[in-house]
Formats: sequence, C-alpha cells, structure tokens
Amino acid sequence: MAQEIVQIQTLGDALRNTGYKNIECAVSEIIDNSVQASAKNVLVVIAERLDADTGRKRIDEIAFFDDGSGMDTSILGGCLGIGVTTRMDRSGMGRFGVGLPQASLYACPSIEVYSWQNGYENCHVVKLDINKVKTGEQTVIDDPIKTPIPDKYKTYLSYKILNGDSIDELDFKPAGTLVLWKNCDRVVPKTVRVLFDRLCFALGQKFRYFLNDDGCSIRLIHHENPDLNRDILPNDPLMLLPNNYILGNPNKPGELSRGCDPDFTEPIFKPFADKDHPDGLVVVPIKYHDPEDDSIKESNVEVRFSIVKDIFYDKTAIVGDPGSTALGKHVKSLEGISIVRANREIDFGRFDFYESINKPQHRWWGCEIRFMPELDEAFGVANNKQHVELRRVDPADYQDEEVKPVWQQLYSLISTTISKMYSTNQKTREGSRNVEDVDSPTTKIINSAEEADSDGTKSESEATKEITPERELIEKKKEELESQGVENPTDDEVRSYMNNKVNIKHVNLGKQGPIFDYSFALGSCDVQLNMDHIFYSSFLEQIFNEGTDVKTAFELFICSFTRAVDETNINQSDQNDLLVARWNEKLRRYIEEQKNFAKG
Repeated sequence: MAQEIVQIQTLGDALRNTGYKNIECAVSEIIDNSVQASAKNVLVVIAERLDADTGRKRIDEIAFFDDGSGMDTSILGGCLGIGVTTRMDRSGMGRFGVGLPQASLYACPSIEVYSWQNGYENCHVVKLDINKVKTGEQTVIDDPIKTPIPDKYKTYLSYKILNGDSIDELDFKPAGTLVLWKNCDRVVPKTVRVLFDRLCFALGQKFRYFLNDDGCSIRLIHHENPDLNRDILPNDPLMLLPNNYILGNPNKPGELSRGCDPDFTEPIFKPFADKDHPDGLVVVPIKYHDPEDDSIKESNVEVRFSIVKDIFYDKTAIVGDPGSTALGKHVKSLEGISIVRANREIDFGRFDFYESINKPQHRWWGCEIRFMPELDEAFGVANNKQHVELRRVDPADYQDEEVKPVWQQLYSLISTTISKMYSTNQKTREGSRNVEDVDSPTTKIINSAEEADSDGTKSESEATKEITPERELIEKKKEELESQGVENPTDDEVRSYMNNKVNIKHVNLGKQGPIFDYSFALGSCDVQLNMDHIFYSSFLEQIFNEGTDVKTAFELFICSFTRAVDETNINQSDQNDLLVARWNEKLRRYIEEQKNFAKG
C-alpha cells in the first residue's frame, strides 16, 4: 500500500527541533524577512504573563512589526508552508523557504502572520498551530482571512519614539507585516533584561551593515514596561564602524561604554593596511561550480582585516594586562572571523584558519569574509543560514580538481595576514612580556621587606601546597601569566612568580564588586584592585595620575592589610572574610554619601 511521504501528525515535533542554535538565531530569521521586504523599521515586542505555577512572569508572546512592502494574499497564503519561497533568484538574503515557520516553531507552537498592502484596512492573516497539527485538527494552512491584528498590538501601528528634543512617529499602516509568536515555551533566557542584552549583542552583530549603511532600525520593546526598551546599534567585530555601540576614548583606553556616551567617539580598531590594500580590503576571485548549469564561474570574495590602534593597546595606554580591562573582555567575545553573506553575518568562528590556544593577542585583530549568494554551495551555507561549511582540507585530496574548496582558495591569504597582525600586536606591546613586566614595584618592595620575616601564612603553608600538587600549581599559574601576556613562561619563571609574597593586578570586577579582592589559593597571595568600583573611578584614578610613587604607596597600603589577613587566616579565615566584606560595604556607602554631599 502506498505511504505518505510525510506523516503530518509526527512532523510537528521534528519541525520544533530543527537545530537553531539559540533564540537570537530564530529572531534573526524573522528580521531577515523584514529586511528582504525593504523594511526601514522593525519592532520586536515582548509581552509577558504571570505563570500560575511559579508565580513569576514569563515571556508569553513575541511580536515582530515591520514597515516593509507587505505580502499579497497569494504569498501570505504560502508563507507558513515548508519549502515555499518566491526567492530563488539569489539576489538577497532569503532563498531557501524554510526560515519563517522553522524559526517560529523553535520558540513557540502557535504562529500568526498578518500582512497588508495598500493600507492597513486590507490586512489578512494566516495561522499555524503545531499542537493542532499533531492532533489532526489542522492539516492545511487555510487561505488568508481578512482581519485586523489583535487589539493589544494596534498601538504599534503608529508608534512614537523620542529622538532627542523631537518625537519621531513610525507609521506601519500603509504596508507592513506582523509575525506573532504565541504561547512561547522555548525562549531562553526567560528574563527580559537578560534576553534584551543577548539580542542587542547578537542582532547588532548580524545586521550591522543594514543598521549602519541602509538606514534600517531595529528596536526591542517591552509591552508592559517601556523603560526596558532598547535600540539595536551596530556591533562590529572588526571594531571599525564609526557608529558602533562600542567605541573608544583615548583618555580611558581600557574602558568601554555601550551606547552613545559623548566621551567615547572613536573606533578602537583601524584597517590593517599595506601599500596594495590601504583600506585593509583584499578582493579574492573564487572559482565555483554553478549548480544551475554545472559550469565553472568566478565570483569575488571580499576579505577585510582590522587591527587595534596603538592608543588602545600599547604599554603607554595599558600598563598591565590589556585582556583584563573591560575593553579586553569585550574584544575577547568578538575574537574570530566573521562570515557575511549579502550584507548579513551568518557565521562566526576560527574555521581552521588559525590556532588560538593561550594566545590572547588574537582578540586584538578582526577579519571578515564577505560573499554573495551565488557562492552558497561553495561555502556550504545551511538552509537556515546559521552556518557555513568552511574547514581545513588536505590539498592533496583536490590536486586534480579544477575548482578547489573555498577554504583552500582563501587559506594562504588569511593565515598569513593573521600571523602578520599577531606579530604586529606583539611589537606594539614592545614584544613578549616577561615575568619582570608582570612584577610591579610594589611586589619587589614587599619581597624585600618580607625577606627576613619568618611568620607563616595561609598561602605559604605546607597544607595549602599539599592540597594542590606542585605540577598542577605550576600549570595553573602558567595559565595566569599567559593571560597577562607572558609568552610561554618557563617553569622557573612561574616558580619565581609564585614565590612573590604578594601579586597585585588592576582588573574589572564590576561596579557592585569590592574595591579589592584577594585569594590565597594555589600557594600565593593574590590581590585584585577593582577598577569598576566607585572609589577607584572617582578618586584612585585621579591620584594615580600624580605619579608612580603615589600608586605604589596605595598598593602597599592594600597589600599590607591583605598580607596581615593572610598571616592570621590559618586560625580565623571566616572572621577575616566577614571583616573585609563589611569594610568594603562601608567604604561603598561612605563614598556614595560623599558624592551626594558634593551634589548639594
């Protein structure tokens, strides 16, 4: 007996597990459709409801508004069907015909799509409920029905935005589309603030060129609490865009400010240029097989390189470890190669072009590979546009092939240039750091002063060293030195570092963190001064500018206290921790009160 090609009742579960990496990728797929429809404004509206079981609010619906061209009833009628597409010409981002339903089902079981042309009064809707599909209640996508959008979302048809001293009004009534995800059950993270943070980072990165070049805007809106609303700004991993949401201030080279802080106005990276490529852009002709006629053709791939500016990286800018600064942590999150298809980033990673084990200098350059959709098969673009097949190949396997894999055609250029940028960054930091660079004047003074002191400490006690074998101690301390920029420290250098009575670093521990923290683990006394703390940013930075002696004196003040704690910790570690925690909290309160007094 003949069998159905697809069992519609069991297809629902399969469609809900289609391999989207995360909610950011699913949201991006819907925004792709808006951008493809020439939308200039996209609103992503989050609505919550109270969970009766937990008593907590949870994300219930996500609505996507755009002012694009809208869909006529014939296109709308097929938009929730799998494999249905009108975009086979490879001219833009869309083509595969799976994005809207698959991305929606990743997040929720029920989808409604409203669209209108020639005025909102012509709005029609189609619906898909995968739970009804599983029970056999829904077997087809019904023809579009003329109907208005749900009442709760009508306020967004004319949406006002405060822009400085003026108000901009977005008008979605002439033409547009609303995609509504209902009964969301797979949205992670579940907290709106955290979700918005993640979306700002990811959407800003994926759609940076549409946000920057094409005048498109994407806004995140909380339906119940407008104070949480956000505008998506470009998040450029090459750190070149002039309106990037992370910019630099040469007077505060290790800091960063998300948004539009007027003091942070300068791109942190610059093009990695040579005499032949002054803008850091290299055009590479790539041979490929055209699947439509099996002919061999050629298409240009643009490879762009960038590198950190000296004013944000050299030792005059950052005396300590650049990677421990707020800026260093941000660029670490963007370390890799960006793959951009039709102006939209679809993948990000190393792609076997370089190794990055214990080499933090790699976070201080950028690389982007940009191509057009005719190279989809050559790059192995997935049908949901989440990744490419770009990985190391053995050239011997393709020596008789006229068309080599894209990775092989690009490898020499990219790997060679990355090596050059890595070497340039090493030279900018005056070559490889050594343990002497890590040791501060404070460390040397304390070592000298404590030389004749025979009192034992918790960090130096045999009990601590017996807990962790020496080989493991050395490896862990070696990792710590490498994170501070010391290249391949020897065992003797690591032991020298471990033998310091105190090691001190200036790092970012967050505004709510203590002014300083300490650790007596791994056989040494380590002190961290928190550059984010109100006392540091308000006062210490100013007095440190008065000279090295002032900075050293303050470090000695903190280290002498910490050393005393270390010496008494053998018998009263809990009491010491409580005392320091209380002291830190009192200091924060006192400084905040002082600032209130200063304000009047």
